[in-house]
Amino acid sequence: MVYYIRFLKPPKFHQEKDKKNPKQSRPQQKKTVFIAALICITTDLGDDFLAEDVDLVATWEQRSSRQSMDQCALKWQAGCRQVSISMGPYSVDHVAQHEAVLHIRPQAIQVPQDVLGIESTPLVISGCSAPFQWHAQSPKPAEKLIKRELRITDSDPALSLNIWEETGNSIARHIWDAALASIIFLNEIITGASTSTVTSSGSGTETETGSISIPILSQLLKPLSRSKPLQVVELGAGCGIVGIGLATMLDGCKVLLTDLPEVEEIVMRNLDEAHLKPSSTVDFQTLDWDAPPSNLCSQPIDLILVSDCTYNADSLPSLVSVLGRLVRTSPEALVLVALKRRHESEGVFFDLMRSAGFKAQHTSIELPTQHEQRDEIEFYCYRADERE
Repeated sequence: MVYYIRFLKPPKFHQEKDKKNPKQSRPQQKKTVFIAALICITTDLGDDFLAEDVDLVATWEQRSSRQSMDQCALKWQAGCRQVSISMGPYSVDHVAQHEAVLHIRPQAIQVPQDVLGIESTPLVISGCSAPFQWHAQSPKPAEKLIKRELRITDSDPALSLNIWEETGNSIARHIWDAALASIIFLNEIITGASTSTVTSSGSGTETETGSISIPILSQLLKPLSRSKPLQVVELGAGCGIVGIGLATMLDGCKVLLTDLPEVEEIVMRNLDEAHLKPSSTVDFQTLDWDAPPSNLCSQPIDLILVSDCTYNADSLPSLVSVLGRLVRTSPEALVLVALKRRHESEGVFFDLMRSAGFKAQHTSIELPTQHEQRDEIEFYCYRADERE
């Protein structure tokens, strides 16, 4: 599993006595401010903390120009649960001129964005705060959000994602590990660089086919094989990273993100910062799996994306029911399911999919985790008939 820098307390400007100059006069103190924040490094679900030492850098930047105004070194130590940040003092007159953001990244990362890839994904994902500014009467912290600035491939800086997620406890508005892996996997498929091993899964057994990718998915995502836009629906889209990522990588796709109403605000924020291919679009529609509309998509669906939606066994019958309804209206559709197995109850999903008549090809990739270990993310490409 990768680990994510999160703000336990988002950054803000505030006044306090300068500990470096304790004899500073009171008028002088009122003319200086500090930046304060509290961070942790945790998993996608926030249920564990990084147990390795990591050197970090906190950078105060101007929001408009991203010019670095100041930096400080931080140390995350194995066994700790949080790290306090205090930067300053700064002149009130100076900070009042600019909206600020606070960027936290591992010291070893020397590029502005975290680079995703089979070999390049970092163990610790950097984060950038929402903007904050000095207000003399009532200093306010930044919004409880953090932005992940990601590069999809090291070779093309234009293929980038700016994805906001919440800093709180809502699992619906966070990036999950399988979402990051989905971006990597889809890019491998689109560019033809995939070296994963595929297995076929019909009943309960899996046998190696020797392919280096999932052939039916590779064919679907080839632009030359399509005479019309690729129609894509994502279920349980969360903050929208997978669907937005696909439309950032692939020309000629129309992506519909779906989830409960509580995610709409953060999805729209991420769409505002998306760098989509010129001929691709992304929209959002609310969808309750327990009460799906009769016609979710006006056009036949080519691809259905499902990323890290199998963790809640209680919702699995509804999820499989929705997939069944979508495929009945679009029998040629492929269903790409990405997941990281977190508990045994997720096996119910595969039983339900088999009972619903779905067959799959299966592959996996690995993300880094602490102590030089690797973490498997699985991909199942389903279709509802006997064809391979």
